[in-house]
Amino acid sequence: MAIPLTGKLVIIFLTLAVIGGMTAVIVLLVNDTTEDNNTTTTTTSTTTPEPDPGFLYQVGVGIADMTGPCVEITFMGYAELGQSGEGIHLRQFARSFIFVKGDTRVVLVNAEILAVGYSVRRQVVKNLQELYGDMYSLRNVIIAGTHTHSGPGGHLVDFLLDISILGFSKETYDAYIAGITRSIVNAHNNIVPARLIFGKTRVSNAQMNRSPFSYEQNPPEERARYDTNIDDELIQVRIVKGDGNIHGVMNWFSVHATSMNMSNHLVSSDNLGYASLKLEATLNPGRPTGKPNIVAGFFASSIGDASPNTRGARCEFSGNECDNQFKICDLFERCISTGPGVDMYDSTRIIGEMVYKGALEVLSKPGEELTGELAVIHQFMDMPLQTAPRYDPVHRTFSANETVEGCVPALGYSFASGTIDGANILNITQGTITNNTLLDAIGGIVAPPTESDVACHAPKPILLATGRVNFPVPWHSRIISLSLIYLGDFVIVGIPGEPTTMAGRRMKDVVGEVLESRGLQPRVAVSGLTNEYIHYVSTFEEYQVQRYEAASTLFGPHTLNIFLHKLRQFTLAATEGSSVAAGPEPVDHVESALSVILPVVLDSAPLGTSFGDVIQQPPEHVRSGDVVEAVFVGANPRNDLLQESSHITVERLELGQWVTIATDADWDTKFVWQRESTALGTSAARARWAVPRDVIAAPHRLRYRGAARSVLGHLSPFHAASRAFTVT
Repeated sequence: MAIPLTGKLVIIFLTLAVIGGMTAVIVLLVNDTTEDNNTTTTTTSTTTPEPDPGFLYQVGVGIADMTGPCVEITFMGYAELGQSGEGIHLRQFARSFIFVKGDTRVVLVNAEILAVGYSVRRQVVKNLQELYGDMYSLRNVIIAGTHTHSGPGGHLVDFLLDISILGFSKETYDAYIAGITRSIVNAHNNIVPARLIFGKTRVSNAQMNRSPFSYEQNPPEERARYDTNIDDELIQVRIVKGDGNIHGVMNWFSVHATSMNMSNHLVSSDNLGYASLKLEATLNPGRPTGKPNIVAGFFASSIGDASPNTRGARCEFSGNECDNQFKICDLFERCISTGPGVDMYDSTRIIGEMVYKGALEVLSKPGEELTGELAVIHQFMDMPLQTAPRYDPVHRTFSANETVEGCVPALGYSFASGTIDGANILNITQGTITNNTLLDAIGGIVAPPTESDVACHAPKPILLATGRVNFPVPWHSRIISLSLIYLGDFVIVGIPGEPTTMAGRRMKDVVGEVLESRGLQPRVAVSGLTNEYIHYVSTFEEYQVQRYEAASTLFGPHTLNIFLHKLRQFTLAATEGSSVAAGPEPVDHVESALSVILPVVLDSAPLGTSFGDVIQQPPEHVRSGDVVEAVFVGANPRNDLLQESSHITVERLELGQWVTIATDADWDTKFVWQRESTALGTSAARARWAVPRDVIAAPHRLRYRGAARSVLGHLSPFHAASRAFTVT
């Protein structure tokens, strides 16, 4: 999560106001059935099919549309107040994977949002328990975000995480819960005997380390074990059914979903979303986008310092190289990274294509079958009360003679600097380790850190002692969760934040050592943004120089150390068949969350028009490669999010029938909504289609769907189509 200065200042000022009163060639066996068994499920079953003695596991896969309100709600990621939604580039999807072996059941969800949050997960579990009893719980339902910065926010409940969205957004919250729940239900109804195949590869040139100075602080002996300062390993588990067809694919890769930059106003699943859609299109030929039979998820791994903007950082006007620490731009000139494409859409495609090709490469190889047990270890932890023996990364040992502890949540000065993926304009620099009287005074108005906070977080100068503020709801929770899934001798580590490259490598080391001591291969994937959001997890050494990732390590310099010790215990428990204490479950403050987000009051059509009337028709003749557009009299898309449907479609005339060939979930379309008059409630909706090179020469048209709200709140659905145009 990269936050520029604008967002930081708004957070501070609004806070004070609240206080004051408010594919490669490949032969794949794929299922070519046309039944839609993963999408719009309407019935549920509380039983699981009897296990096939020839298979160790039963696995369900499911997908659902979880797209939130695509207009007027600020995106979560860059904390840029002006970055509110204006339509859809790519829809957001939740992809669920359920694993069953004997009495053990685990759910792992890949959700296309920045992060999930405790309250969302709690409500998803509550929904599942209403359907299935105690089959699903917070212990075995694990949800991870892809960390896209182009999705509506306001769902995380913690005050600091929602304030730049103008508070809690019930629309976003409800949409995400509905989509995630539906994806799990779809997976539950799609459980079959299956085999699990593990594989991995390396994907080059798809990311760069955006904080190399921090990485260099790690011990040279440790750095010498690796040939890059970035984790370019793609890990994959493919799920194969009894008939040999692929059932689903899970992938882990370390790259920030920030190819779509802070100037973007269209909902987008970014580079990892592109990779998922491309792989699903390859494995499900002829299936509509977002409704595959074979589900492919891409999980964000050790992404903390992994940027997709591979051209590196330059001052936006002068073009000079910068790093926002030693090489500084002029005042009001951002230090920001771009590339590798000509614009953010091209960059999203290029990075997504690289990751997709890596996954396809692994799919083309035999892989290694997983044959071990199934277990899930989950624990809530009050982080300031946690202690652990110090970890030595050189010798890879824990010292019984030295104990470290966690801190009350706090953010450092360099949190205000942002990163080269989302920069500030006043050049507040990264790497600040000395106090500033003015910033201390501003932070102190919110909540002054205690002497123990200052000592615990040192050398971080504290900007916001967020763990000391509970009005109107806690700014950051002290209680977080850590999880570990033991999937047939493969371990998935669930971290509730963004681990840096070396932090993730240490996690793999510690877990891998336990596996090797048990005679197992050290197969480990780090899954970031899991269950909650605690910003970043840096190493102790990186923490000492306080670049953005370190200043945003909430629980102090020993956060990683505590996680490493816990993960060792979790791995031992999983391999031994034992358990750990559940820990103290946090309070859900959703009912107390505040919001100043304005509702939709009224939609109206300009005098002499009706909703759906075409304001601008497409040309009569277009060519492949052209971008064709139609403009309609619109209504606010917040009235009906049209999950599992589409605001716009592209239709082709086939044998006298209009057939949908693309929706607003497709790469080649864009749905753009524009408010014409707030007072009158008028708006315009644009349907855009970049005509593919391989399109069939035939009549086409663009269709728009919406729902208009009356002053009394009644919704009136409508739809309309443009005139037909010929593609040549």
